[in-house]
Amino acid sequence: MVDYTRVASYDVRYFLWQELQNAGLLSSNDYYADGFTQPLVPIIPAQQVPEFNNLLPSKPYIIYDVMQKGFGSTWWISEETMTFEITSVNPNQIQTIINFIIDLFRRYDKSAGDVNLELTAGSPYRFLWFNLESADPVQAFQNEGGFMTGMLTIHYAYTRETDSNTGRYV
Repeated sequence: MVDYTRVASYDVRYFLWQELQNAGLLSSNDYYADGFTQPLVPIIPAQQVPEFNNLLPSKPYIIYDVMQKGFGSTWWISEETMTFEITSVNPNQIQTIINFIIDLFRRYDKSAGDVNLELTAGSPYRFLWFNLESADPVQAFQNEGGFMTGMLTIHYAYTRETDSNTGRYV
């Protein structure tokens, strides 16, 4: 049975979180909230911002959004654009994380190779390339006191395992 709940952006999110920790830029030890036995992952969809601010006030986090691109005649290749909004009270931390993400995802097939190596065995995805679409400098946050943000957008392509007869996902 096909698992339609799993999406490629979850693998990108997982990879980014692992790399931020490996580089010492963020630590899972800073993201234990009261009443939780596991640390929270500070790469969140936009609708989780209020909860994250309430559970871990003043901790830096990254808001992400994903947009699926249209399919052409190469229907087995999917493309997505993923936007990251880095939020912190420290502008140097924002710029450092932006520079790090640029370095991770600017290298087309080399970046994809790194992501593919980090994927769990159960992932149905194989990434083909990544590139930087845009990066914006540090800006004041519109509605949270003291926070600033920096925005970054990456674009990537991937394939998903399909049935050789029908072309449908497996």
